[in-house]
Amino acid sequence: MKHTKSGKSDIIINTLNPYEHGMQRYLSLSKDIERLVDNAEDNNDACIPIELFAEFMTLQEELYQKAAKKKREETN
Repeated sequence: MKHTKSGKSDIIINTLNPYEHGMQRYLSLSKDIERLVDNAEDNNDACIPIELFAEFMTLQEELYQKAAKKKREETN
């Protein structure tokens, strides 16, 4: 997940249960993107379909919001 690694993904992975709704799809998309990037011919290769990337980013934002809310609730 090195290409899809971000601060948001760290919070998501460290806060949410891997079996929580959407997590398995998020991890699967991350692996798919990682595989596509690893198989790219060079840095300019358009190797990730926009639909796949859009789904990943949308799901990441949804899960990040859920994880942030859970963190806030745990803090209070």
